[in-house]
Amino acid sequence: MKRFIAILTCVGFIWGMGVSSAQATQKLPPADFNDMYSTAARGDLGSLLAASHRGLDLNAPNKEGDAGICVAIKRGDYMAYNTFIKAGAMQHPRCVNFLAQSEYNSFVSSPRAVKYSQYPTSFKPRESSDWLTAGGVLALIAGLAWVVTSSSGN
Repeated sequence: MKRFIAILTCVGFIWGMGVSSAQATQKLPPADFNDMYSTAARGDLGSLLAASHRGLDLNAPNKEGDAGICVAIKRGDYMAYNTFIKAGAMQHPRCVNFLAQSEYNSFVSSPRAVKYSQYPTSFKPRESSDWLTAGGVLALIAGLAWVVTSSSGN
């Protein structure tokens, strides 16, 4: 009976971990684009990163099809632009193609705009499922070790 419960526990944990990992890696659209943008405009990088870690899609478009980066460029809002870039948003989302090239070039070449290359890919938040996968593997190993040692004692 102990062995059955241990195996059932391990299987249930691994199954639950798999569901959590899939959910954790999906990017979520912002509940409200204006809230996401105002967070960036305030320069609140911590809140934007925390939301990104929970799956917020920093490149999600508003009703007009503009990502936060494009809205920031159109408004001349360097604080929002810099915060989006530091949080890991794409510097050149699709909506940039619909901006005047001179407007885009002027904005991103300004000394006030943070350079994307200052924040390499390694700066982007890691997927939050990494610890779940490692924990699941460790739990499986521990559960199997317990099953083997408890069955050899009977």
